[in-house]
Amino acid sequence: MTLNPREYDPEELRSAAQQSDGENIRELKQRLTEQEQAGEESIRSSQLKQLLFMHSSASEQNLQRPYLESMPGKYAAEITLFEWLEFLLERGGVKRSLEAVDYYESIGWVGEDAAEELRDHIRGFAGPADEEDHGDFEMTDHVLSLVFIARLSSME
Repeated sequence: MTLNPREYDPEELRSAAQQSDGENIRELKQRLTEQEQAGEESIRSSQLKQLLFMHSSASEQNLQRPYLESMPGKYAAEITLFEWLEFLLERGGVKRSLEAVDYYESIGWVGEDAAEELRDHIRGFAGPADEEDHGDFEMTDHVLSLVFIARLSSME
């Protein structure tokens, strides 16, 4: 049953709206959250497939660490770099993104030059302390970072 607002007094409509317990709003929020999560999983799944494809088509000498020694100078590489930085900063904020770059350097995913350039870019986004708004990186976030590293490495 739908309400035609023209058939009711504004006071009656306000009263009906206030009596709603917000169930519809909660249900809508739940559905939106579920759709967002499904979308993120789909994106991550496709990027993991892309990483596996890159790995299977790479020669043995291209798989030596560090995977990304320095940042490629191509325009497409810059776009990929900023997509990666956007992902890191949205997920972890400045502090955790810097920690992630340190980690990637320590395990040999990125070389010293690449890590320093990443840090410079991340520091450029430094703003007010926002660490409460961001969570820790999860394993899937690091896998996605490896996909970005592989993309950048393939552009050298």
